[in-house]
Amino acid sequence: MTQELAEEVFRLAGTAIEVPGAPVEEVVTRARSQRRRRRRVVAATVAGALAVVGLGTWVGTRQGPSSGPDQPPAVRVENPADVAWWANDVLHLRHVAVQMPRVEDLVQLGDGAVIGDEDGNVVLVDGAGRLTTIGHKIAGAPLAASEHQAWVAWVDPGDRAPQLEVYDVDAGEVLATRDLPYHGPRWESLDEGSHPIAVDGNQVFYAGEDGDWGWVPDQTGLVDVDGLLDVSAATIVKTAGTGRIRIVQPFFSVDYVRSGVGAQLSTGGEYVLTRAPGGPGPFGKVLIYDTRSGERVWTGVRPQDVVVAATPGSDGTVSYVVAHGPDQPQGTDFVRLSFTGPYELRTCLLGERSCFRATKFPHTGALPVLAR
Repeated sequence: MTQELAEEVFRLAGTAIEVPGAPVEEVVTRARSQRRRRRRVVAATVAGALAVVGLGTWVGTRQGPSSGPDQPPAVRVENPADVAWWANDVLHLRHVAVQMPRVEDLVQLGDGAVIGDEDGNVVLVDGAGRLTTIGHKIAGAPLAASEHQAWVAWVDPGDRAPQLEVYDVDAGEVLATRDLPYHGPRWESLDEGSHPIAVDGNQVFYAGEDGDWGWVPDQTGLVDVDGLLDVSAATIVKTAGTGRIRIVQPFFSVDYVRSGVGAQLSTGGEYVLTRAPGGPGPFGKVLIYDTRSGERVWTGVRPQDVVVAATPGSDGTVSYVVAHGPDQPQGTDFVRLSFTGPYELRTCLLGERSCFRATKFPHTGALPVLAR
């Protein structure tokens, strides 16, 4: 294990229980009772155990789960957050932290994850921190995955034309592929090419040059879902004109149009997270709607918070990476170029109107990434 990873692990353990003025034990207990897969372990236990053996001895004797010359260093440490995340060259999974280079895209699958790096490599990271390269995609284009199905999808640029690939993690092999229409010069960015949008049930939803479609792997038929932003548990969110989104909840037979730019649905489809129109680039004000009623709900974001990353989870949770307004200069690119204050990783329980700080960590120039 490198010194950088050791410092990150000890810093994480030492800060994970810093929670200002909130009844943390009560909040965490309620959260545990709501979740199917509670995995939070108080990080102070980790910090105490490591302090007993001492940093030098622990680094010298601890055997990480990774092996082989191409495997990055990994250590066993409980994730203080409910979501996989990457920051400061360290990927944090449920039970391990893995030193990794720049991560562009991240989806969680059980105890592990699938990442896309800056070169477009698609890499499976299992719960023990072992890495397996499973494909290649357009760098910067998103991955889409389903924990229930253990599928992950991406678009391979191909030598001549793009191809949608669906990988079955449990089987360890590509489940299905689909050739996508392609009519222009070789494209290099997301705006110019195809990309997956979501995996829901047995359908893979993707954007192509000929529109947005839902596809059942290895079948020929397609479902037209033009303007699709996200799908989860059969709840659908589409664009509805400039600065507007349309929320369709078939189970409750509801259809709402609301203010918003972009959209992410919670795991069960009960909530949709979007950004207010006219915000500063990608860091606009967070809005969350209840997809059943169409009503805006409390977000847990304070007036001076700048949310640089956000992802809704299961059971009414949402995770944020937050910068603080007073620490930033003016301008929309401050987080990338000139922001110097620390980031806060925060988890909020929407129904409880309660939040707690999972950890704080320094800004190093690269934007942190939360798993979708």
